[in-house]
Amino acid sequence: MFKDYMGRKQHLMLDDPLRKRGVELWLKRVLAFYGEGGGVDVEIIDGQLLLTEKTEEYIYSGFTPIELKYQPGSRPFLERLLGQVVKDGMSGREKALGIMRRVRDNRDSGLAGQLSFDGGTEEELVKRGASMCNEVARLFVVLAQMAGLPARCIGHHISGHMTAEVTVEGRWWWMDVQKGMYCLGRGGEPRSARDILRDPKVLERQTEEVWKDFRPLGPFSRDGTDLRQRAFNMAKARDCYFRPEEAVCVGNYYAWDRERYTYPWTAGAKDPGGRAEAVRLENLNRKALGWPDYYFNHTLFDEEFRCAG
Repeated sequence: MFKDYMGRKQHLMLDDPLRKRGVELWLKRVLAFYGEGGGVDVEIIDGQLLLTEKTEEYIYSGFTPIELKYQPGSRPFLERLLGQVVKDGMSGREKALGIMRRVRDNRDSGLAGQLSFDGGTEEELVKRGASMCNEVARLFVVLAQMAGLPARCIGHHISGHMTAEVTVEGRWWWMDVQKGMYCLGRGGEPRSARDILRDPKVLERQTEEVWKDFRPLGPFSRDGTDLRQRAFNMAKARDCYFRPEEAVCVGNYYAWDRERYTYPWTAGAKDPGGRAEAVRLENLNRKALGWPDYYFNHTLFDEEFRCAG
């Protein structure tokens, strides 16, 4: 279903010319960075489908198989890592949060900040302390699946960000793994990307307990503890990642399917000039779509951090 609108054809699902243009520019930027043969971070695009009114029922029913095919013993390094955070007797929610926290904090270990390269297998992402949003999203997805939790990647194409969803308690649960951000409803139930798209202000109603896990990256604070930094990233999710004009996609990627992908390392953009031009055009397109001024210049942000209690 919707096979003619997946992967590099995602933009065909959209009627709004600016949104369609945003998805096309996102793809140009990705290809300029990784190259046409850029490995998993390009190949994973083939499994993506935009989340729209036409596709949402399918995406939240049969799009992602709930049956997990991971064979224990096939990825021993990741299994040892998983054993450090997932223990017998844990609930699905506790497992998801434990994995999220380990992947969120991956930037604290390995060679992060010492060597400038991207890509590699999930095992290599752990070893080098990878922190890019697309890399930690697929690492989280793989670890969650190995722990028995169906999971998938979520793309926010026009804003240029990748997050994830994981299934717990019979619901899909959205997580921005890079930042340690997730969302609960008033009754404490997990909220999906679809739920947040319908009500982005739910992000303002998260409790202090939820925000304890929130550890966003710069520009105000590199350790994520500054309240202004927290307010900035919360607002960015609300106003950009889940704004009506955004193009949110859902993509499948499986821990047991490594043979389908290649995992090269990348040192810088393959086409720096093409990437710079795509970034320039993306920003112009975002302005035309009404992205807030602070998205382009963080010094314009003046909102206080909001917490439900």
